[in-house]
Amino acid sequence: MKKSVIIIAVIAIGSLLGFQYFGRPAYKRHKEARSIQQAKSFMANHDYRNASLSARQAWQLNPKNLEACRIMEEIAEMSPFPAVLLDWRRRIADLAPTAENKIRLASTALRAQGAPYPLTAQILEEIGGSAKDVAAYHVVAAELALKLNKVSEAAEQFEQASRLEPTNQLHQLNLAVLRLSSTNASQASAAWATLESLRTSTNIGAFALRWLVTESVRRNDLAGAFRFSQQLMDHPHCVLDDRLQHLSILQKAKNPEFDPYLNTMRESANTNAVDIRAISVWMIGHGLVDEAMNWLSQRPAPVRAEQPVRLAFVEGYLAKQDWGSLEAFLGDQKWGDMEYLRSAFLARAAWEQKQDLAADARWRTAVREAGDRLGSMTTLVGLADRWRREKAKEVLLWQISQRFPKERWALRELGRFYMATANTRGLNKVYSAMANFEAKDFVYRHNLAATSLLLKINLPNAHELAKELYAKHPEEPIITSTYAYSLHLQGRTREGLAALEKLNTESIEKPQVALYYGVLLSAIGETNKARKYLELAQHADVLPEEKALLAAALKAP
Repeated sequence: MKKSVIIIAVIAIGSLLGFQYFGRPAYKRHKEARSIQQAKSFMANHDYRNASLSARQAWQLNPKNLEACRIMEEIAEMSPFPAVLLDWRRRIADLAPTAENKIRLASTALRAQGAPYPLTAQILEEIGGSAKDVAAYHVVAAELALKLNKVSEAAEQFEQASRLEPTNQLHQLNLAVLRLSSTNASQASAAWATLESLRTSTNIGAFALRWLVTESVRRNDLAGAFRFSQQLMDHPHCVLDDRLQHLSILQKAKNPEFDPYLNTMRESANTNAVDIRAISVWMIGHGLVDEAMNWLSQRPAPVRAEQPVRLAFVEGYLAKQDWGSLEAFLGDQKWGDMEYLRSAFLARAAWEQKQDLAADARWRTAVREAGDRLGSMTTLVGLADRWRREKAKEVLLWQISQRFPKERWALRELGRFYMATANTRGLNKVYSAMANFEAKDFVYRHNLAATSLLLKINLPNAHELAKELYAKHPEEPIITSTYAYSLHLQGRTREGLAALEKLNTESIEKPQVALYYGVLLSAIGETNKARKYLELAQHADVLPEEKALLAAALKAP
């Protein structure tokens, strides 16, 4: 009897363990595959809500499921919020790090971030070697250059794209657009003629018309802008933004058709939350804030509850600077995956009402709710920047750099911020992190040594690093000046001067190098000789500790 009980128990335990190690994974794979099939079926029937639920379920079961991520990417492309698309394209680029996927991520980052678009710049830098023969890479590089107002660089990139795909009319169009504002009249005229010829193209006619409209508006040719815009309205690829641009032309021309056309657009939006938000944002940006808020308030309750419309209300309150109403509007809502945004706007309302403790708490909540989603955290960085909340932006960038070590742009942004605010200690912290990530890049290691010496922290390591870098790069004037200052701090000032004096005259007279040469000369009593170099140093862009060194040397008898 006892043996039977033992045997049954062993079988039961074995079955349980077998299910645990074999049955459960198999069931999980079955459920994952079933969710993907359901998502595809929902997508085919344009049921995007259920497609999203099914694809997300598959992704939660297996975060490495590329099919699930691609379905979520396709759905996110329909969203008016680029941060959502950024998250999914980042996951796809991590799972399948092809040049194409990374280029798509870089392109999305241009929409999700503000100047200087550090994530896009980082991705393009990383893939520059492997993607130089890919036209799409050069197109994104050109778009980045244009956003940074580097027109000649953008032209070079578009020309390279055109050489790689000579039959692609879009590259011809992009080059023509760049040449429209050329000071060379014949070149500008030829560019205009190119756009005129391309406006009848089946593939890119709408693009050409958009630029003809935009250029006509820039030239204050409202009649021409109206004519091209009318042609665009009749084009099969006309989109809502084209109609909003037409509305702008009507308003600027004080055309009596403005009000009827605006009413037609609002009626056509009906219950489309995305279109309602786009039209409202246009109205808010064109002096019709009260009319926009009134129209939004008249939408059916289910429509008002949709996320795009909620954001339209928020944008209206922000434009009116009605902080109390913004707070009341947001107070009892729940925004699901975008709850972090609601908390951020609540923080803004509290900051503007001088409720700093409540604001800081709400901002911390926003950061916590953003979780480990790069797109959400990037959105918060942009908000903190626009709202001039420098401390909030600083803390968030550090969190991004720690949670996403590959996102070096966050550290570069911190470096830019600390340089602008002359924060040597902050720079030292950034250079320390960058030196760990970029071990082969001597610039970060040099900057770490230089700032450590100025701050007089971690001196043994700083002295050793300065010595090592000088041994490898004695021809670099800045590295030599840092090594010389290191020797000076060790009581070996004359050795430091000897190292500097090996440089040629042009190098030693560079303001940044002249500063250290003048300081060391002054330290050994050669103040007359030092004077020339200290005066040159006054033209250098220096850190506070360097300013103190310069001031002390200038006062030396």
